[in-house]
Amino acid sequence: MRVAIYARVSTKDKGQDTANQLHQLREFAERHGTIYQVFTDQESGGKADRAEFKRLLLEAYQQKFDLVVFWRLDRFSREG
Repeated sequence: MRVAIYARVSTKDKGQDTANQLHQLREFAERHGTIYQVFTDQESGGKADRAEFKRLLLEAYQQKFDLVVFWRLDRFSREG
């Protein structure tokens, strides 16, 4: 199974980065398949116009991977 990883931190989350999210997401992805690509954004989840988020959606549409994993629902999108 090809697994895409999406990690995001808000620009408002001072001092945070995606390292903790990525560590656990990579472990999960490697147990369940092959990591296809890691997508990361450092923007508000309220914005749908995030560069890596848009690329993730395009590649999902193109069926380049089978599963996307993310830390928590609010890391993917504020609207869920």
